[in-house]
Amino acid sequence: MIGRIHGRRAFDRLARGGRRSHAGALWCTYAPDEHLVPLRVAFAIPRAVGSAVTRNRLRRRLRALLAEQTALASGALLVGAKPTAVELTFVQLRDNLRRLVTLVASSTALGTSS
Repeated sequence: MIGRIHGRRAFDRLARGGRRSHAGALWCTYAPDEHLVPLRVAFAIPRAVGSAVTRNRLRRRLRALLAEQTALASGALLVGAKPTAVELTFVQLRDNLRRLVTLVASSTALGTSS
């Protein structure tokens, strides 16, 4: 299950204390917080990606793929996409997202930022 990020405070916390990472056509900022269970997610998909229909389809795909991930159990996650993300197949998008989650989870465990 995935929650949604609401409010300016959550986004400020991501900007100040979040760990940034990128993999392929995706990027993210993650702020671990054991009090935010389940994981809270927001998406940053710019107009350059495509029409509203295209952006919403990509957002739905990413939300479905994030529901499969278990590496990040709590905290706030901002996921963004580059325009090339819409050209990816569902499997390629899954691979990019898995790599991204693995990178951010390992950087959080190590206390470093990528």
